[in-house]
Amino acid sequence: MQSSKIKKSKIKLIFLSVLILSSTVLIKLASWWSNSSKNLILKNISISNTKVIQENELYDLVCDYIGQPLETIKIDSISKIIEDHPYVEAARISKRYPSQIKIELIEREPIAMLNIKPMVFLDKNSFVLPHAISRSNFNLLILNNFNSDLNLYPFGEKVLSKNVENCIKWLNKIKIEYPSLYGDISEMKMTSDNHMNIILSDYPTRIYLGKDQIWNKIKILKKFENELSPKKLSDFSYLDMRYENQVIAKNRSL
Repeated sequence: MQSSKIKKSKIKLIFLSVLILSSTVLIKLASWWSNSSKNLILKNISISNTKVIQENELYDLVCDYIGQPLETIKIDSISKIIEDHPYVEAARISKRYPSQIKIELIEREPIAMLNIKPMVFLDKNSFVLPHAISRSNFNLLILNNFNSDLNLYPFGEKVLSKNVENCIKWLNKIKIEYPSLYGDISEMKMTSDNHMNIILSDYPTRIYLGKDQIWNKIKILKKFENELSPKKLSDFSYLDMRYENQVIAKNRSL
């Protein structure tokens, strides 16, 4: 009985010793990390997922952080600087010890160009992007004959023109559900009486959509094209869809 008590006492003593030793080690490690982390200096900023924006354009915005202690740099501050760029939709910022900050982007990519002065780029969310020479090599379709009042297109915000906003919504749906048409659109044009026309790149072919039930007419157009094979939409000089549930097609003159 006494032997059992002695054994239990020894186990408790060993457990207590291990606990004290572990606590001491953890305290020393925490103290070491606290002191060491203050001496870890930012030496490199890595920027990824850039397609629209020039990498050095963003680097110049945050390069002043180079040489600062990594521990004192606030992620939120860098995030705000990067996300204030008009072509950045969102940014994920993370510290990579011992000396790096990594920036991962979701960019605002232009989907169309509004033909007014100055030219305006628009993304898939109808967000107004400033025109820039470095981004002018995008092969963008053109939106023509829309209201040219610049107050409707504040940079860094959504368009205020309902017609333009609707047009961008249709383009997004066409891109997903009818990609062959999307790839062939050269221009979307609003007439003086608010009718929508699509002009294809090939030849070109004009598609008259009218001003009502635009998406329904585009679905009818897709069905019409599927039944055309081996002919194509570009084999016609125009397709008139202003009348309910029908397509009036004029063959191209030889």
